[in-house]
Amino acid sequence: MSDSQSFFNIGIAAPNFMVVCIDGAEEGNEPGRLYSCYSRDPARFEDQYQLLLLMEQVMEDINYPQSSVSLRKYGEKNTGGCVKRDRPDKVVEQRELLSYRGERATYAVRVQYRQNATWQGELVWLEHNEARTFASELEMLKLMDSMREG
Repeated sequence: MSDSQSFFNIGIAAPNFMVVCIDGAEEGNEPGRLYSCYSRDPARFEDQYQLLLLMEQVMEDINYPQSSVSLRKYGEKNTGGCVKRDRPDKVVEQRELLSYRGERATYAVRVQYRQNATWQGELVWLEHNEARTFASELEMLKLMDSMREG
């Protein structure tokens, strides 16, 4: 499969297309950077939990894909999940995101759905052009680990 073929399959034109760069492994944590087309600067994370929070924030900011459930948050007023937000402007073309590389691994991610309080989507390990689908956030993280180990 050629590079352009797997990138086409993952849908780099999607508004929530993101690139995850894993830079290290420190005491069970994998620090790295998250890139989206809505910021020139990467969002840095220290572990997988922070990565998930950052990815969720990008999808919430652009309201794409829409979540099928509204998670409760303590201390915030319930707005019924109908908050209209202005989508941030793109400052980077999605194809440019593919130029970034992690020191240990790089993944292209597109979440297609946010259903049943989790994510479903596609993941490509860019260094090996290996693509997989996932049915939950946990499965996505496990795939990242197993792709590098296998």
